[in-house]
Amino acid sequence: MKKIIFAILLTILLSPIANAQQTTINNPGITPDSFFWGLDKALDQLNLLLTTDDTGKARKGLEIAEERLAEIRTMIEENKLEAANKAKEEHGKNLLKIKKNIEVIEEDDSLEEIKDIVEIERELEEHGDNVEEIFGELKVKIEIEGEITQEQKELINSILNSLEDQTGEVEIEIKNKKNKIKIEIERETGKSEEEIEIEIEDIEKERGIKKQEKASEEIEEAKEEFDEFLEEVKEKNIGVSQDLINQFNSLIEQATNEFNQGNFIEARKLAKQAERLLDEREEFQEGEDEEIEVEIEEGKSKVKVKIGKEKLKFKLDTTDLDAIIKEISTKTGLSIEKINSIIEVEEEIDDEDSDEDDDLEEIDEDFEDDEEDSDDEDEGNGKRKGNGKNGRESGSNGGSSENDGNENGED
Repeated sequence: MKKIIFAILLTILLSPIANAQQTTINNPGITPDSFFWGLDKALDQLNLLLTTDDTGKARKGLEIAEERLAEIRTMIEENKLEAANKAKEEHGKNLLKIKKNIEVIEEDDSLEEIKDIVEIERELEEHGDNVEEIFGELKVKIEIEGEITQEQKELINSILNSLEDQTGEVEIEIKNKKNKIKIEIERETGKSEEEIEIEIEDIEKERGIKKQEKASEEIEEAKEEFDEFLEEVKEKNIGVSQDLINQFNSLIEQATNEFNQGNFIEARKLAKQAERLLDEREEFQEGEDEEIEVEIEEGKSKVKVKIGKEKLKFKLDTTDLDAIIKEISTKTGLSIEKINSIIEVEEEIDDEDSDEDDDLEEIDEDFEDDEEDSDDEDEGNGKRKGNGKNGRESGSNGGSSENDGNENGED
């Protein structure tokens, strides 16, 4: 009782400090290189102490994990690797506590218990996505800047790999907990395993869990990467060992089997391993390749950035090309000018738009026939450009219009 009273008083005294620094994934607040970081961690632990139920503790723990993740990101960006490592260790300790909280969560109603676990799973999924995105961003920025030693790069890779492993351990605990609750529901209700699975899947969809979708995407992307890899080695006339091909195919086969058995987290991990197998090829370690691909479909954008051997993939809820380019610049550190010079945009066009494009192409062809004998000075007038190698599709999304040439074509 004394501990609780002390904790409440201390929280009241320290609350101005907490309110002064609103932590986000881009703004970590107090960082491990600060004298006040110990106080920041103590306040986090007090908040956990004042959270009475285990579900609440697990969710509060994930909030703290996000804070540690933001600190790691900032410290790596500032090349303060010792401080980044401290935050990584605290991140791991925090996730270990979350595992223990999940293990002891218990409700009178097993269905309510599964809802609690699914909500934690959703928040962990978001945290895992943030880990993955930051992982990609930092590695691409490091590749672009190229101002760190190999030893520093290895330490950064070690920190980032540890983050993924730490998150993966909690995912396994959630899976184990769900399996235990399924048995309880079966015993309490007499429902079949299939009925319970459907019920849980409905809860997951309602809460926005997307692990099945993400696993499927990861497997398909790994296969696409492999096809591109084979094309690239063929162009460069580089031999590929049968051993590498066998390893890749084995990992994809395992991923597919896990997916078919409903083990989506494991399936996604195996597909990622397959992709990394290709990235580790020695011939591409010092590559200068720079690629940015944007796929626009159903009001969303899928972005893939490749700088040398490093890759970054993310999605945006926008189709505005200027906004997409700005976000790419923020995440990679590349200039807008540089991005515009290498970006490739692929936009899905529905049948109606496709018919309109066909009509425009016919008009363009007629126009070109009429202009064949005209002076060269009129060359730029009235042409509708497609999305070429250098990027921005000129006829849409804020690019140059079909009448660009009219400004200087008429005398």
